[in-house]
Amino acid sequence: MKQHVRSLLSLGAGLGLGLAVAPSFAGFEVLTTAGTPVLKVCQGTESNRNPTDGVCEVTGEFPTTTNGVRTFPGLGGNTWALYASNNSQAVIANGTEVGRLDDRIWRRGSTTDYVFGIRITLNDRRWQPPLATCGAEDPDFFEVNDLGRIGFNGIATSVAYRLDGADEGIWLAGRTAQGLNQYPGSPEGLNPARNNDYVSFRSDINFDDPDGSSVATTAWYFVAARLTKPPKTTASGSVVGVRQGGEEGQCKFLVPVNGLRP
Repeated sequence: MKQHVRSLLSLGAGLGLGLAVAPSFAGFEVLTTAGTPVLKVCQGTESNRNPTDGVCEVTGEFPTTTNGVRTFPGLGGNTWALYASNNSQAVIANGTEVGRLDDRIWRRGSTTDYVFGIRITLNDRRWQPPLATCGAEDPDFFEVNDLGRIGFNGIATSVAYRLDGADEGIWLAGRTAQGLNQYPGSPEGLNPARNNDYVSFRSDINFDDPDGSSVATTAWYFVAARLTKPPKTTASGSVVGVRQGGEEGQCKFLVPVNGLRP
């Protein structure tokens, strides 16, 4: 995404949500539920990085079922554990599997503090956009410009990313269902229509990107939240939205994927 983004955000410190406070300008960052700007600048775009390093980024191991780790990067407490997994969900665009989604939830001890995490790995496989939606486009590699999940209405959220071998983190994040080229002022604008049921992440993931910045695997994208009841441990339909936004003129296309819902 080779465009200019003016970082108008006040890059808040601390995690909030009743969880442990994170260092200023690092780790989990609170997403607003009212006012403007709607989007928070984390890493910034490829050509216009946020001048402050490490916004929204966490490092270190997170718990799995085998590694014995009980802490979570960027958060307090030493009783974190994997709560639910929905890994290797197929991402199917117009009949073609273009990638796989890993989806997990972690919980801090017996508390109501949870972290939802998603990551996508795209395949070396071209897909054919639908003629009725996109016209006579040639098959091409699917590009992920926006990745979001639903179920957070009335719930305060903070976000972070962990590179885990990926080349890029979260560029922008916010409480919105609108992505690249879906709102006035896009791609530079930070104010898509607010929808607090969603947490959406902006990036640029493509196995073979026309702009030359090919990145096939996303970072881990995390949402931290304090819930009033335990989340589901089995996947529900259309919880995660994987969206190609037409950055280089491609077809705008949304792929709904099963996911773990709060």
